[in-house]
This record gives sequence, structure tokens and C-alpha cells, in this order.
Amino acid sequence: MRALAKSLGWALLLSNALTVGIVPRAFAQDNAPAGAEGGAPSGGGEIAPTGEYKEGLPLAGWMLFPSAFLGAVYNSNLTQAAQGTPTENGFGVRAVPRLVGTYDGGIYKTMVYGVVDGDFYHDNASNSNFFDNNTLSASVGFSQAYEATREVLFNVFGNYTRERDIFNSALNFNNGAIGPAGTPPGGNIPIIINPFGTTPSVNPIPFNQFTGGGSVTATSGQGFATLGGTAFYILYDESPDNVPVPFQTSLDGASIWVTGKVGYHIFPGFYLFGEGDGIFQRFNNSLFDTNGYRVLGGMGWDDPKSLIRGEIYGGYQAQFQALNGVNIPPGLGIPPGTTTSPVFGGRISYFPTPYWTVIAQVDETLGVSTFLSTTVPAGAPSLVTTAILQTTYGIAREWSVGARGGYTRAQFFGISDLQNGWLAGASFNYEIWRNLLLTLDYQYTNVRSNVAAQSFMTNMGTAGVTYRY
Repeated sequence: MRALAKSLGWALLLSNALTVGIVPRAFAQDNAPAGAEGGAPSGGGEIAPTGEYKEGLPLAGWMLFPSAFLGAVYNSNLTQAAQGTPTENGFGVRAVPRLVGTYDGGIYKTMVYGVVDGDFYHDNASNSNFFDNNTLSASVGFSQAYEATREVLFNVFGNYTRERDIFNSALNFNNGAIGPAGTPPGGNIPIIINPFGTTPSVNPIPFNQFTGGGSVTATSGQGFATLGGTAFYILYDESPDNVPVPFQTSLDGASIWVTGKVGYHIFPGFYLFGEGDGIFQRFNNSLFDTNGYRVLGGMGWDDPKSLIRGEIYGGYQAQFQALNGVNIPPGLGIPPGTTTSPVFGGRISYFPTPYWTVIAQVDETLGVSTFLSTTVPAGAPSLVTTAILQTTYGIAREWSVGARGGYTRAQFFGISDLQNGWLAGASFNYEIWRNLLLTLDYQYTNVRSNVAAQSFMTNMGTAGVTYRY
């Protein structure tokens, strides 16, 4: 099923999530990488002969923040095999290089980022040294802000992500460390953390997701208005092996979001807003094409000096699916062609102290399952809820801990399939030296489905060192 997404893959080098167990520090802005802003020391404030250690490398007007993790990893269920079936566990090597670069040219502000998260396991089945490249996830992207005038701001952004499910995503989860969204603050770019409604599943298929878009925001007094668009494209490595002909079909497709948003600051730093989105889903198999809309209202906080930044919203969404260009009428024994649902979501960043950071995200997406069968010949509309919570806390200069949690819920209309997935993880860091950390990490994933052979459980532990330049 399309909404049971899969992921992972080949990688480049760059991302918007911190590497394994980076020591927390205050972010002056939502999109500032650790060390990109002045203020709190980066966990290792010891005095070096040249002064206090500060993370980052200045280069031709840029500030670069490279880091890398290397260590051992154990996975209790390498293929996310269904419970009740034989599973394969194994030890391997985990490597996570990461780079964030920022450039502040006044009216131009640029950010580039990327991360590769690779787990390499010995292939016990063939008793060889073969490493499965499907244990790679990666994310690389950029954002560019241009302040044409004090009243007009342009944003352009792009991202490539390689993964096999939302809990493995280098974009949203990178072994527990917190990473900001790779878009500049104030750009009012839609919060869409899972545009295709992918969920963790057994025997996942890795996929590549490409994102690109832009927006323009105009302000007048306390009011503002934004017009923007975002295009997503998902490309799977292969079709499922267990789908018989003629029901094999391409899972690949695009989703285009066109957004209009207006808001007003009730007082500095706090605003109310209304938003309307047009949502157009186009798959390589046209049976799954849908058109729809989403209407939202909410509130936000954008004061850069505030401890809290972000916004929350609620509203209504509708998607209309057509079968060969004709809307599917009810009563035919196939999933409905029109799906409606209340939706809610938001993204909140909270910095109680310079050494404690909390980031929470939640969103709901109406999509369509692209798995064909005799009982589901046109794909089943789905409502997928995705929630992510991450926090890090610096206990002392040498010690820090992190925790993360995730939840997905996939409800399929017209069929009885219902899935719930949970993720829980924790990381521990000890400063061996001012820029070298001992990192320990544990992650637990559990998915429960009322469909046979669709539930699984995985435990993964990691131990190694993190180096920050």
C-alpha cells in the first residue's frame, strides 16, 4: 500500500537534522544549526589557548558546522519483518556525517544542510561481507531568503530525502539529535512533515522524495499575507514483490500544494492567521489522481526573543478521487471517491534554558493507498496523522541527554485497515574532549495493525563517538 510507506537509500552528505547525539544549545532562530548563533557554549565551554572553544568554521563569508558520528550498531529486526515470522538481527557499523552551512548577506540569507545516516550490516544469509545499501537514509537541501524591501520577503527552498519510512527519516529523526526545519524563519512555508502519508511497515521499500517550492510574504503594519507553492515527488526503488499481475502498479507520484495565507499580529510576536491550500495529487497510475483543498485557522508566535516559536492550526480538508476521470459513486463496493476530514497540526520550538530544547510537530494528511487488489481496485483514501517530539538537555558541561518520540496513525476509508505506530528513543553524550563526544543511543519501534502480517517490532542500539569541528 502506498500509504504504508517505505524508505531509506543512497546518500549524499548534508541535512537539517543534527547528527547522532550533538550536545544541545540554544537556537537563536528555528533554522539556525547548533553553533550557528552566539550565546550558550556548545556543551564544551572549556578555555583553549586561543580562547573559548566555539563550534563552526568560517569560510568566505560562510559559517560551516561539520560533524560526524562513527560507531557500532545492533538491530533486532533488520528487515522489519512481521511479528510471528522469522526475523534477522545483526551487528554492524553506523556512520553519520553531517554538514550545515549558513550565509548572512544582509538582504540575502542562505542555508545549506545535509546528513547521511548509514547502517552497514554483515549479510548473514550469504555469509559474505556484503553490506545492504538499503540501510542508508539521507537528506540534503537548501533555503534562500531575499528581503527585497522591509515589507516583502521571498523564499526559495529545495530538499532531497532518502528513506524507507517516517521513523527512519534522516529529515525528521536523525538518531535523536534535534534538527531545525531547513527553511528560514518568517517564510511561512507550510508545515507538511509527511505529504504522502507514509507510515512504517513490514519489509519496507526504500524511496526518494524530492521537494521544491517558494513563497513571497508581504507585510503592512501588523498584517501579513503569503502566497506560495510546494511540489513533492516520490520515487520508489521497486514495486512490491508480493503484488500479483495485473495489480502491480507504480507507487510513484507527485503532490502539489498551492497556499494562500493571511495573518495579523494581535501584539508583537503573537498572530492569528487563516490559510487555504489547494492539493493536487498526480500519480504515474492515473487511477489514484485526486484534487482537493484544505482550509485552516490558527495562531503563531514569531518573536525571535521569545522562548516559544511556531504555530498551531486546525481546519477541514477534502480530497476527490476520480476513476478514469469519473468520480466514484457510493455503493459499488470500492472505497469512496470523496474523502473529508477535520485536520490539525503545528510546529512548536521551545527553549526553556540555553541548554534545553524541545521541538514538537504534528500534521494530518489525506492521501490515497496505491496498492491495487481485487478488493481495492482504485486505491483506498487514507487519513494519516504524524506526530514527532524531540528534546535534548545539557545536564552539565560534559553530559547531555536526549529523548524522542513519534506516533503515526493510518486510517483507510472503505476498508477495515487501521494502523498505529510508535517510536521511542533516548541518547546520551559524554564529552571526552571539547569537540569529541561519546554517544550512546537506543530506539524502539512498534507498529500494530488489524491486518494480518502487518505488525512488527524493532530494537536498535548504537554506541560510538561524535566529532564536531
